Amino acid sequence: MNMNNYQRPPWWVIVVIIVMLLPLFFWPAVITRVLADYEKYDTVSILFFIFPLYAVLSCYYAYKSYEARKDLSVILLCVLLLAYIGCWFLL
Repeated sequence: MNMNNYQRPPWWVIVVIIVMLLPLFFWPAVITRVLADYEKYDTVSILFFIFPLYAVLSCYYAYKSYEARKDLSVILLCVLLLAYIGCWFLL
């Protein structure tokens, strides 16, 4: 008897998570821009390098926590969206 009660989130949550990960495909261009103007971004450049890890972990935890705590999943995705907007303003 399998005691694992894990259920997948609905399809629309998976689509939202994938959409939130799409900007990472353009992240090498962001890193190139940061490295080209290193004097301008010297204090925040490490944030641009660790941001993809943050985005992937945030989406992973949003996926895993959806069934147990839907509000936490939505909060994680909203904070990730705000982080994308913050990176856009930094550039």
